[in-house]
Amino acid sequence: MCGIAGIINKNKNIPISNALSLMTNSMINRGPDDEGYLLFDTKPTHVIGNDSIVKDDKHINATFNYNYKLGFGFRHLKIVDLSNNSHQPMSDVSKRYWIVFNGEIYNYKEIKSELISLGHTFFSNSDTEVVLNAYKEWNSKSLDKFNGMFAYSILDTVENQVFIARDRIGIKPLYYFQNNEQFIFSSTQKAIIDSKIYSPKINWEGLHQNFRFSIAQRPNTCFNGISSLEPAHYLKFNLKNNSIEKKQYWEIPTNTQDLSLSENDALKMVEESLFESINYRLNADVEVGTFMSGGIDSTTIAVMASKEHKNIKCLTLGFKDFNKYNEVNQASDTANLHGLNHIVNYANSNEILKNIDAIITANEEPYHHLSSNYILSKMAAQNDLKVVLSGLGGDELFGGYDVYNKLKLWNNLKNKKQILQLLPNIHQKINKAKQLSKYKDIGQFYSHYYTTFNDNTINQLFKNDVIDTENTISKLYNPSDLNFTDDFEAISFYNLKSYIGNHQMRTIDQFTMHFSVEGRLPLLDHNFIETVYKIPTKFKQKGAVQKYILKQVAKKHIAPSTLNMSKKGLRLPLEYWISNELKEFVFDSISKLKNRNIFNNQVIDTIVKTNNEQKIWQLVSTELWIEKFIN
Repeated sequence: MCGIAGIINKNKNIPISNALSLMTNSMINRGPDDEGYLLFDTKPTHVIGNDSIVKDDKHINATFNYNYKLGFGFRHLKIVDLSNNSHQPMSDVSKRYWIVFNGEIYNYKEIKSELISLGHTFFSNSDTEVVLNAYKEWNSKSLDKFNGMFAYSILDTVENQVFIARDRIGIKPLYYFQNNEQFIFSSTQKAIIDSKIYSPKINWEGLHQNFRFSIAQRPNTCFNGISSLEPAHYLKFNLKNNSIEKKQYWEIPTNTQDLSLSENDALKMVEESLFESINYRLNADVEVGTFMSGGIDSTTIAVMASKEHKNIKCLTLGFKDFNKYNEVNQASDTANLHGLNHIVNYANSNEILKNIDAIITANEEPYHHLSSNYILSKMAAQNDLKVVLSGLGGDELFGGYDVYNKLKLWNNLKNKKQILQLLPNIHQKINKAKQLSKYKDIGQFYSHYYTTFNDNTINQLFKNDVIDTENTISKLYNPSDLNFTDDFEAISFYNLKSYIGNHQMRTIDQFTMHFSVEGRLPLLDHNFIETVYKIPTKFKQKGAVQKYILKQVAKKHIAPSTLNMSKKGLRLPLEYWISNELKEFVFDSISKLKNRNIFNNQVIDTIVKTNNEQKIWQLVSTELWIEKFIN
């Protein structure tokens, strides 16, 4: 929906307007429709920018030489309440509270009604004003009321406090950096760099994690000093003494399975909760479309959404020469079954190569693959969509990945560990079995299956000291040693925390917002998640059938060809491209990387010889990331 930024001077008030303007305009793609600023010393001052829809206040450029304690910056992508009344930064009627808000609160109308009954008045139809008044009424407890995706900051000019919060799953990003003089935050890491307050340097621990898990594990990033506010957390910054208080306000509800549920009960619960989630996300004052890959999750959402939006645009990405990745036929079967407004676009390597700088910029750190979200998001913008639904989350909640099938094998091997260690290493399968048997807990097992480079290779590859990453997942995401009903649930938990909360949310947000499009995720509605966690595992994986209960819902809505299709995943044909159209580009990038004296070049050569496209592209993207952000 938007881009937000903020700068707080800790000790003495100095000029911050220029840096704030640089940060805010760095995010123009996140909010091309409006621009606004708040500057605060002893009293709040609203100022405007070149793109502001209100014109009667001082321009930000006229404040560059003035000293301030704090500043907020805002870029707006208008989705709900298209009038000037939704302009931000927004204040309450008393001018005590000021907010910059990025995201959507889907149940804001219900909360607004409750607030009106408590005596609050409203001048807009925006969800932002609801968030502001909810904070006035309930303070941090207001977070419990919200169903949505969000990252926002509220200034209380009486208490001299800044409140910053992020949604439960981490759909909307919030990064921050602080030194002895200042605390700054933003929707993107690039905006923090563009402030010129922060000089980018490599965070080696974050880069090691990136090579292991495809992304630095939050709150870590690949930039030294930049942190991510964790999902389901809020932060309070005391302007009087510069103290920071950070708390978690929600947790994934593990160990809540209702084992008494029948299959019919489970089916009804999932379908009703999913319909409710989708209907919430169709609420907008602009056109809403949907991604429809051809797989079960996104196709089911597309059909369900079409029952409310009869002519909803359903976008499918295809590959004419790569049937291995192509799901166009399955998507078309369902589209024809329901008369959907089906739009197909075909990907090619030329489009990727000419936009590689934009892709690296959007990623903000190395990534071992080329994301299809770039092309899909561009496709949405080309079809005049400001909002799209996505099917992300189904595999993580219902067990759609191969790792769920490997749980039984792992438990069997653990019980035979002593016997396995006596066997000679005469076959690769024996070596793999021995390795699996060594993992003591589910966090280590999860890490094994979500690895690009293992710790041994990372130690050989990097010339600096490497911090062990084998226990990173469990230490970061389960420090309280939560109880799980079973191992299936534990894998789902870590998938939501690490794969969804870090990797998937970054790519869907960064690429959609790059094209000024908002991505909405019905399967990651927190009420839906809480519903799914009540469903017994036996209905999520029934025998050899993965995602069983979701498929039972889906078969009411989608074509049999979609239901019966083996999992492909929406990926680009990178392994072909790096050996053909991108071959020269890959060679040049790796040659530059070898000249940096960061890595062991012999290990790089060994990796290249494996022809493993993900490992090769990890090296390529690392070079491109260094060129873009560090040099």
